[in-house]
Amino acid sequence: MHGTSKEQPVRQDPPSPAGDGGATPLRGLSARLLVLTVIFVLIAEVLIFLPSVANFRNVWLQSHLDTAETASIVYLDSEDPMLSDKAQREFLSATESLAVVIREGSMSRMMASVKMPLSVDESFDLTVMRPFESVASALAMLVSTRPGIYRVFGPMKSRPAIIELVQEDGPLKAALRTYSRNVALLSLAISLITAALVYFALYLMIVRPIRRLSQNMTAFSQEPDNAALILAPSDRTDEIGVAERRLAAFETDLHRTLRQRQHLADLGLAVSKINHDLRNILASAQLFSDRLSNLPDPTVQRLAPKLLRAINRAAGYAQSVLAYGRAREAAPDRRPLGLRAIVEDVGESLAPESVGVEWFNEVDETLEVNVDAEQFFRVIMNVCRNAIQAMERAGPQALRRLTVTANHSGRVTELRVADTGPGIDAAVYGELFKPFGGSAQSGGTGLGLVIAAELVRAHGGTIGVEQTSPAGTVFLVTLPDRENGNDNDG
Repeated sequence: MHGTSKEQPVRQDPPSPAGDGGATPLRGLSARLLVLTVIFVLIAEVLIFLPSVANFRNVWLQSHLDTAETASIVYLDSEDPMLSDKAQREFLSATESLAVVIREGSMSRMMASVKMPLSVDESFDLTVMRPFESVASALAMLVSTRPGIYRVFGPMKSRPAIIELVQEDGPLKAALRTYSRNVALLSLAISLITAALVYFALYLMIVRPIRRLSQNMTAFSQEPDNAALILAPSDRTDEIGVAERRLAAFETDLHRTLRQRQHLADLGLAVSKINHDLRNILASAQLFSDRLSNLPDPTVQRLAPKLLRAINRAAGYAQSVLAYGRAREAAPDRRPLGLRAIVEDVGESLAPESVGVEWFNEVDETLEVNVDAEQFFRVIMNVCRNAIQAMERAGPQALRRLTVTANHSGRVTELRVADTGPGIDAAVYGELFKPFGGSAQSGGTGLGLVIAAELVRAHGGTIGVEQTSPAGTVFLVTLPDRENGNDNDG
């Protein structure tokens, strides 16, 4: 996994069809985000605009009441209850009214008026503020095209009285429409600016990183074997940063897995090339061993059968070696066998490799197991060879002792292979049963324990490290009993 936050250059590919990771500009996430941002900001502006129109209307009406009150103060203390025609016209013109009335207690005084209308269409009481009614009334007046007359009244500020105006709605409608047009233009400008700011902020924080992730996934899916396309995660600590690191880890693991699979494929190809020649060589060795068995020398008579068994076994391995790479092992042909004899056979086969190693076969002669003789021989052979190779790394002066023990507990047979090697390194421990991962010996393939684990599982058992330390390692193989010929043979 890379630690730098520098963006990884991604190979440009032809536009992909919809649903394949590509997106046209109009269908992309950024375009949808821009449209949604503009819509949401406009909705917010509309929600602000509605009460602002009602508030503007109330302020407009209150300002006219204040103007009428200011103009009437001079005449309220006058002994002449009636204003002259000229004064009334000036009074009504200043307040844009048809009539001005002041009520004190039960007394009403007509300050000025022209020909009074027979009726008014609506009355506004500014002493009581009802928000929803004000919004509805203001919007109705804003969209109305029919001329009308309304009455508005509210408390005077200079004395305990009520001042009332009767007005035509034309000036108020004109003022409302001018205000609405200005607010609409201002709202549109604010919406565009806000949408642009929000869009660019979200684009930088979300859209661009997601686009980088999608482009990387598209490029890596086309060339998963190209390590240069593995995502270099940024230093972000939010959810996108977590997604980047998880994707980088996934791509790294996938790349490593593909390389291992390629290694296996290359190994299978190489083995297939030499398999034919190897079988021919082993066939020739079988002929030579047959001739040797006819010699009267006692030593030859004693060793020839063992040599013949070893060659036959090797020929069988060469015949089925490709099974690991392209198919499963054959189901085990299980039958009751003496475990000590199998271990003894393994010891004789490993004798040329185990020079200087003390071999102890402590398996009880009466202990029998239901196993496939050839497959279980390979299990013990691989585990013991792995132990011998481990002890070779301890140096020529180190104690080299290999002990095989077994016991039957309940319905399970436990086989232990203990060595006096240097123990298993922590770096290798987790890779023991993975192809090419568990070999600590230079030139080793790391397949011995993998094959052993596969064969043990075919018998329904388990294999693992029971303990390891600088004083040695103990491998434990557990094998369940076979009941009535029905078991899990893999």
